[in-house]
Amino acid sequence: MPDLAAFGKIVGGGFPLAAVAGRRDFMRHFSHDLDGTGEFVQQAGTLNGNPIAAAAGLATLAELRRPGSYERLFATGARLKQGLEAAARRAGLPAQVAGEAPVFEIYFTDRPITDYRATLTADRDRHAAFTREMLVRGVVKAAQKFYVSLVHADTEVARTLQVFEESLAAVAGTSH
Repeated sequence: MPDLAAFGKIVGGGFPLAAVAGRRDFMRHFSHDLDGTGEFVQQAGTLNGNPIAAAAGLATLAELRRPGSYERLFATGARLKQGLEAAARRAGLPAQVAGEAPVFEIYFTDRPITDYRATLTADRDRHAAFTREMLVRGVVKAAQKFYVSLVHADTEVARTLQVFEESLAAVAGTSH
């Protein structure tokens, strides 16, 4: 456990929110009770204290505390990740799917993705074409990653796997 940790993005469940967490002896310096004592540390930022973002963050934490949430999240991500790998193989495309089950990416290269430099060997045009093909089929993919959510149920997973197949087949049909 670190002495201090900063969390951004995810802590707000998709809303702009950030948090600093740490040991009590470190965190006490943020207390306004210490203002003027020389021990006070002013902490201010754009992502501080938005009530809607804070409510979204608390709701996110409540969902994640439910029994089986992480297991379900990782199982859904693994199913999508493995399905993407298999679809790329069936399409005959050199591709690597790298990352953890809830957050992963496809790289159109035959080189194993072991570090950032390896990602640079990927075919960016093919990746852009794949992202476009998915979008025209109704599945939105972030520019650089797949993000899996607890709201992705069997219906969404099945549809996404189908779109993987169709999109990769379309990309394989393009000239490269």
